[in-house]
Amino acid sequence: MAILGTAFNAVGLIFLTHAVYSSSEHTAAFPHSPLPLDITIELIVSILVLSAGIVASSPQLKPIRWAKWGGKVAREGQRGEGRWTREGEEILSEGDGFAFLGLDNGIGGDGEGRRGFWDVRGKRKEYTAWVKKGGEN
Repeated sequence: MAILGTAFNAVGLIFLTHAVYSSSEHTAAFPHSPLPLDITIELIVSILVLSAGIVASSPQLKPIRWAKWGGKVAREGQRGEGRWTREGEEILSEGDGFAFLGLDNGIGGDGEGRRGFWDVRGKRKEYTAWVKKGGEN
């Protein structure tokens, strides 16, 4: 499907480029007249072909339920694809999509949960204790 999607994207891009050029030339030559029907149809067709190409070349979709996907990632862990970056790091697939944030998602970590986020309940308890103490430091 990747070759078909690439072909659709190439053809759609050529049609879109031609339609944009034609509309620019038409607007420059006839500033107060609407676009001709053939240019409008070419624009619509190019958008449809490009959309089909993008859909055909897109990777497999993830499950809609994030909890299901997160559980699968936690059970199976990250797997190497056998490809490497220029810096020598292995490209991993199906890993934690939010690992770059450095947060613990509560699955198998230190149990801290959403580390790095402001603990509203804890701050509320601290404030309540501060008010009961008389509001002094």
